[in-house]
Amino acid sequence: MSLFARPRSSHLPLAIRSVLLGLAALHAMPALAQPAEDSAVELDAVQVQAPIATRSGTATKTGTPIAEIPQSVSVITDRQMQDRAVHGVEEALWFTAGAQGGQYGDDSRSDWMIVRGFEPARYLDGLAVVSGTWTGDSRIEPYGLERIDVLKGPSSVNYGAMPPGGLVNYVSKRPTEQSLHEVELQVGSENLLQAGFDLGGKLNDSGTWLYRLTGMARNSDSVIDQVHDDRYFLAPAVTWRPDQSTRLTILARWQKAETVEAGGFLPLEGTLEPGADGRRISPSFFAGEPGANDFDKDSQSLGYEFEHDFAAGSSFHQSARYMSSEVDASNANFGLFGLQDDFIPGSDPGRTLLTRYYYPRLEKSKSFALDNNLQFKFRTGRAEHTLLAGLDYRRSRDDYASAFAFGAPPIDAYNPVYGADYQVPDFTAHTLQVQTQTGLYLQDQIKLDRWVFTLGGRQDAVNTRTEDKLNGGSSDQSDQEFSGRVGINYLFDNGITPYIGYSQSFQPTIGTAFDGQAFVPTTGEQTEVGIKYQPAGGRLLATLAAYEITQQNTLTVDPDNALYSVQQGETRVRGVELEGRWNLGSGLSIHGAYTYTDSEVTESTAVDTIGKEIALQPGSQGSLGADYTITQGVLAGLGFGGAVRYTGSQYGDIYNVFETGSYTVFDASVHYDVAAWRFQLNANNVTDKEYVAVCNSAAWCYYGYPRTVTATARFQW
Repeated sequence: MSLFARPRSSHLPLAIRSVLLGLAALHAMPALAQPAEDSAVELDAVQVQAPIATRSGTATKTGTPIAEIPQSVSVITDRQMQDRAVHGVEEALWFTAGAQGGQYGDDSRSDWMIVRGFEPARYLDGLAVVSGTWTGDSRIEPYGLERIDVLKGPSSVNYGAMPPGGLVNYVSKRPTEQSLHEVELQVGSENLLQAGFDLGGKLNDSGTWLYRLTGMARNSDSVIDQVHDDRYFLAPAVTWRPDQSTRLTILARWQKAETVEAGGFLPLEGTLEPGADGRRISPSFFAGEPGANDFDKDSQSLGYEFEHDFAAGSSFHQSARYMSSEVDASNANFGLFGLQDDFIPGSDPGRTLLTRYYYPRLEKSKSFALDNNLQFKFRTGRAEHTLLAGLDYRRSRDDYASAFAFGAPPIDAYNPVYGADYQVPDFTAHTLQVQTQTGLYLQDQIKLDRWVFTLGGRQDAVNTRTEDKLNGGSSDQSDQEFSGRVGINYLFDNGITPYIGYSQSFQPTIGTAFDGQAFVPTTGEQTEVGIKYQPAGGRLLATLAAYEITQQNTLTVDPDNALYSVQQGETRVRGVELEGRWNLGSGLSIHGAYTYTDSEVTESTAVDTIGKEIALQPGSQGSLGADYTITQGVLAGLGFGGAVRYTGSQYGDIYNVFETGSYTVFDASVHYDVAAWRFQLNANNVTDKEYVAVCNSAAWCYYGYPRTVTATARFQW
């Protein structure tokens, strides 16, 4: 963990402003168009309410009804994100059971997420995104997404190498057959100004060519002084349908982020505990130097999805994408490392000076991913089979250079003075890592009367080459692993579906022990039982799940060689999750989630960690929200929403020394739909509750999200 940033643009680009000014006239948003494999969202007939998903293509790659998946999966639609004025993916996860977003507070550099105790794998349209040290964590623009699928638990049988907590799959907006035109303007806290457009429809009369063009530009400050959060996004997409059996969709995206790394990394004294003279460090405190803590991220991708239906239940699907991403934080990029013993002469008594260090970085990541699969539907007696056979490949290249050096001038936490002399140190580490993964997978979904059986297996081969570009030398590592999954669902006529499932995961662990022995992959396995309830009509979806995840071969400290690690660790996570959304009709909808988690380190060479809870995982979380829109009379179209979010206490370190208490925050919204317009006002953390989200150590604590207010005007035609 650390901080980032880059130069500022003070105005929206002229080209985008011109496009936005040229768009006017409107209509209602159409239903989302999706390819058959991922036809995940079926909109509720009541258009004043956010849709409830009935299918997901992420869990099985076959567009399976959620009720038939032997695993918990949450689908967050674009309408739900719009209704909440979401500006980051981590915010979208706030009402998802088993998931956390923003555990380090408002960080304009990255989306920080945890699913069932582990950082999830990140996918875009079913293919892994770049996974560099910093390029992999940076933000994906939510305005360009039509939904987010959160698949909980081990999922290597369909995707290969990943952690046991699960994955988050971002699904891009796709071309639509029905005409779609939308412009949106937002203003809000911290001088937010954001404009976006979303256009789609037919390119020719016959409808063999469809398009989608989505764009967004944003300028914003931050609660932290000297920090801005500027983003620019453009995503064109085209679909070619030469006949009823063939579809080719080309997806492109470009995103640029300009911000400053400066949030968090504050000492325990002055945040979780009183500091000098009982004072607390302001959440707006900027710890860097103006112009020296810049963070830029540029990313772009180009890919396609192809499918052909051979009839008689057979079809072929192929998706591919090239993606590149660059993070430039190559200036001095000051970081914080706790309080100094001395203080500025003449200032108030107490420790007020913070130690700063230099941490410049430059990273360039590239990836190519390809997934091919054949799907066969057939019968054997009374059993209906959906058989999936696939081969996928991905290659990633990550070039990462960094420096870490003390000697930077300190700064007063309560009376900061900027303009100190500094120097940018030379890079002290520079590695180039190339990794390839090839996987062969087979899955059979068998429906026999009311029973649904899901069986899957996969064999992977992963090769990793790491080069030291500064000191010379290289290392090669090859890993092979088998992953499996088995699940059983029983479908009652009333919409109740009990299920049980078992699944596995693996993740290569790069490096060697003291004796030079290469590490084997970290593996995980999960047993999950649950009940899903989704009656006919699609107005309600509720899931109750209980699970146990065990991660083996976890790295722990070598007791004989403290600078090295050994693989003699095991972590166990048990939990219960309840999540539901109900569109009751007449303009009223409710949603809620509750998570109970019991985590424990069960094996470790570091004796002090055995029996401890894993870091960053609260024991309990809960949320409850509702929205009501008046549907008749002179006030028709006027609506109100409210929600409460609770997060229990948690430890920020593996030794369970630094614990932060529980906190509760409230959200509210007001919206009004009239003709083709929607006007809405959203406020998160309405009371502006100031709280410390987590502390990793006595030197690093992080304030949670402050109050944010966003006003939106959206016009559709």
